[in-house]
Amino acid sequence: MSVSEERRNNIISLVEKNKHMSIEELTSIFNVNEQVIYRDLIYLEKRNKLKRTSKGAIYPDVNEKKEAIDLLYRETLHFKEKEALAKFATTLIKDTESIMIDGGSTTLLFATNLVDKKRLMVITNTSTIGDIIKKENRKNQVILTGGQLSRHTYATIGDYAISMINNYRVNKAIIGVCAIDAKNACFYTTINDECIIKQNMIKAANEIIILADSSKLNLSKPHKVCDSTINKKITLVIDKGITKEDKEILESYKINVITV
Repeated sequence: MSVSEERRNNIISLVEKNKHMSIEELTSIFNVNEQVIYRDLIYLEKRNKLKRTSKGAIYPDVNEKKEAIDLLYRETLHFKEKEALAKFATTLIKDTESIMIDGGSTTLLFATNLVDKKRLMVITNTSTIGDIIKKENRKNQVILTGGQLSRHTYATIGDYAISMINNYRVNKAIIGVCAIDAKNACFYTTINDECIIKQNMIKAANEIIILADSSKLNLSKPHKVCDSTINKKITLVIDKGITKEDKEILESYKINVITV
């Protein structure tokens, strides 16, 4: 058995035992760099041994008992599509801009790809996103909103977080959504407290970037985040699973739709 095969077998055992292992933990255990672990996780995911997340991997059996609103579970859904659109979305961000990023599986992937951006001011209600941005580039400024921690997304919600958000005006807000009503150009989410955070980030921004994989199209969720009537530029970054008809309808509402 080669060294890489032995390491990959051990990774499977660790992920199965602990249910989740981060890339940072695995690099420390096996004394290799992150790229080696990253390649190992891709290799093992292709063989259905585990599922990758933005920061590591989880054991597949965990998914069967997780609700769809749980962040760790959601990270494994449509991962490749989310990874691609999140990476592209960072090209819409310029050095020195001020941005807000709300909590979610796709926005977390977005944050991991901001490594090349310089002197950003990032306001977020998710400490994980703040940690990623500060670790990758210490010249970027990170402001955490504080507030009550949501058990579903590990993001902060409530009056204190809203008050902090309302203290700022930023160039762009990067928002995740759970559902898109293409016919009416409306964007929805599942939990009301998190919807309110998104709405206030939208109010604070000059421009809105919505990140969503195409599985969110034409789903039914209870809380409307926004629609095309807001007097701001909306860019939707989505994968190529969107139909031509839905894309044309959204564009007819003056929404800038970018497929990745």
